[in-house]
Amino acid sequence: MKKFLSYLSLMGALSLQADKAVLPEKNFDFLANYCLNCHGEEKQEGNVNLEDLEFYIQNLKDAETWQKVLHSINAGEMPPEDKKQPKNQEKADFLDDLSKTMVVARKVLSDSGGKITMSRLNRREYQNTIKALTGTTVDVELLPTDESAGRFDTVGSSLFISSDQFKEYLKLGSLAIDEMFARQSNSASKISRVEPEKVYNPQADKVIKNATYRQEQFRKWQVGVDKAAKDPQNKEIVEKILKGKKKVTARTIYSSANLLKGAPNAKDYGFKDAQQASSANPAIDRANLALYKHFASLPQRDSGLYLMKAHGIGRIDIGSRKLQPGKYTLRIRAAALDDAPAERRFIDIGHPQVETGQQKGILSGAPIATRHVNGTMDSPEIIEVPIEIGMNTTKQFAVQEKQHNDNLKAAWGIHIIERKKNGYGIPPAIWVDWLELEGPHKEESPMDWWVEEQSSLTETERAKKILMRFIYKAFRGQKPSKEYFYALVKLFEKNRAAGDAFDVAIREPLSVVLASPGFIYLNEPSVEEGRRKLNDRELAIRLAYFLWSSPPDNELMSLAAKKQLSDPKVLNQQVARMIADPRADKFVSGFLHQWLDMERLDFFQFDTTVYNEFDEATREASRKEVYESFAYLMRHETEGQIANLLNSDYVIINPLMASYYGVEGVTGNEYRKVNLPQGSPRGGLLGMAAINAMGSDGIESSPVERGAWVLRHLLNEPPPPAPANVPQLSDVKGTNLTTRQKLIAHQAEPQCASCHRKIDPIGFGLENFDPIGKWREKEFAIKHGKYKRKSKDGHKIDTSGELHKGPQFANYFELREIIAKREADFAKGFTEHLIEYALGRPFGFTDEDLVNEVLASAKENDYQVSSFIEALVNSAPFKQK
Repeated sequence: MKKFLSYLSLMGALSLQADKAVLPEKNFDFLANYCLNCHGEEKQEGNVNLEDLEFYIQNLKDAETWQKVLHSINAGEMPPEDKKQPKNQEKADFLDDLSKTMVVARKVLSDSGGKITMSRLNRREYQNTIKALTGTTVDVELLPTDESAGRFDTVGSSLFISSDQFKEYLKLGSLAIDEMFARQSNSASKISRVEPEKVYNPQADKVIKNATYRQEQFRKWQVGVDKAAKDPQNKEIVEKILKGKKKVTARTIYSSANLLKGAPNAKDYGFKDAQQASSANPAIDRANLALYKHFASLPQRDSGLYLMKAHGIGRIDIGSRKLQPGKYTLRIRAAALDDAPAERRFIDIGHPQVETGQQKGILSGAPIATRHVNGTMDSPEIIEVPIEIGMNTTKQFAVQEKQHNDNLKAAWGIHIIERKKNGYGIPPAIWVDWLELEGPHKEESPMDWWVEEQSSLTETERAKKILMRFIYKAFRGQKPSKEYFYALVKLFEKNRAAGDAFDVAIREPLSVVLASPGFIYLNEPSVEEGRRKLNDRELAIRLAYFLWSSPPDNELMSLAAKKQLSDPKVLNQQVARMIADPRADKFVSGFLHQWLDMERLDFFQFDTTVYNEFDEATREASRKEVYESFAYLMRHETEGQIANLLNSDYVIINPLMASYYGVEGVTGNEYRKVNLPQGSPRGGLLGMAAINAMGSDGIESSPVERGAWVLRHLLNEPPPPAPANVPQLSDVKGTNLTTRQKLIAHQAEPQCASCHRKIDPIGFGLENFDPIGKWREKEFAIKHGKYKRKSKDGHKIDTSGELHKGPQFANYFELREIIAKREADFAKGFTEHLIEYALGRPFGFTDEDLVNEVLASAKENDYQVSSFIEALVNSAPFKQK
């Protein structure tokens, strides 16, 4: 209070000056009457203390706080409903004064903030830049992390390195150069083929033969054990064996047969001991003899392999450690059986895991690719998958039916159920004729900087030309200093004098270039005061890393050299070209992953016994649906409105997601537009599996996570961070409560209620989506035990609710319509994040005018996604340093 009073006289004088951002002193009474009781020195709710906030706005920190005050009162969030409310005229006068003051503050402070710090290439950009320069893909896990001060990995203030990390860049650069030379010296392409009926079917026949023999030996041994068990002298021993057993199985007596007097020795029948002998009991069929025999009886088994899903031979391997680095093509001739359900007509291609006991292994990690099998047994199809092999990457590949990597656990229950029905287990769905790996293919050389050996050049002269061209390309059109250049030349001469061949001697100086500041950093030299306009070269670089996360190509650099890129007409033409280029997919994935907090999709491993459909392939396909939906809007002007991310009558999906959503008639492997029937819950971000899966904990849906995500990303009303020590939903007592019932109990905590009244209704409206984004009408409790499972009786889901201060909605579809009408709020949030990503600095108070400029331009074009990008690229801040 004293601080406010001490500024009264000062403010009286300053308010007369038009270039000072000063809130008139008459507004002190408004704050004292309606704000300071909760946000004063003593209480400071939400860590906001307005009593110490200066009316004379001289720095960004105070400006940001005043902007929040303006937003909160404008939105009707403050004062709270249960507090004293200002009269309409009082409120209008205060907001008018504060709005005018903030306009002045933005102008006054526009040159004091928003600085773009010189930043290094982030991991994505570094990897893409190395690829563009050398044609190789490096593993960037050893590089410094991209922990950002803002939301994005493009924010320069956090993209720094320490001196001890220099060696990691030098190491990766050396690996990239070595592999580049290796690729250029590759021998002719070769084809290797695997005929599975010649490799794997004999193994299956051996299993059948051995299992049959073991069962025959067991039966012979069993006769003697049964006789011994009935012998009176073993009565007490049998009772002791059975004592305390809750369940007597076919193995109970036989596994302890060595305790029976007069029982035959299992070793005499070819077994290690009684335990091993008991596992050969036909009643148990641990070797799945019935499964193998059924598969062996199928037609066309002599010309191919039927993949087993739960047990047995479920994977076909190809490849060798001797493969050279380069690009390859993997071909699979395969067919789906006529009666195979839609969700089982897919194969995963990846790296083989180490062999496990009862099965011919499964894949390791996420698949390299997943492909839809459209071929039939009468007309199999050849599926092609591009494969890239590096010097230090795995060089063995495998094909299996799409499934969880936790295969045995995921499929075991289904296998048991199917075996009770048909006598053998899970029936086949995929037949494979052969696998073929061709490569390495002849590649277009990235070495356009290379100088062929000429008799007129000495080795040193040739090395100089090579180094100068390489540096110029690596430094993105910048020439090196003489000192730096000649130091590299001397390094080459030193290596050559030591006996290295020319192609070996030149590699170390080339590697040094890839660890130099001119390569690692995006350097835009600053001026001492104010701002300056980027030159055409700098504009080309900023544009390329914004839209491609890669260096500028020859066309951009050529326009920059001619000083034509800064021409607005030429610039717009290049933006359109770059958006259409496949390299823009790097922008889409990089921006959306961070904007929409999609790292949460990888937070949880969904329990395979409950959600066996959400495997790694489905996780990746659902993630890509989000990316492809945005990319479609970005590249299609006629229907590229950003509102289509809130609600649309179509989806952008591939056959895998079509199967997941129950959409029929989608074949092939590419993502494409598919029109939806009326009343479909899909269409827009809210209906996407990835978005809803992120709003769960891997076991149960989370209305809180989903509601907060919608507020944060769709309505541009981010909720405050959760207070400390809030109990988890799992701590709420009750074994068969719905999620809504648990959350209502959870809200009894007073520290939760104020925020959850905004968050929870939205989350409840999305409860028709289960934890993996599948549509449901009922919610089933999860029973915990050895394996998690759903309860038999479900609760009908109530998705009705009301947004904070309205309107009401009866179900998910009405909620989606309400959110879709908030297109302007969504567009504003999108613009703020796009600015931060593109300019490489946290979005700040001084960017409000830029937001309004971009929004105004985009609105003229019906909020088309491309119009946001074009407006931002043409703005003064994008073109300035």
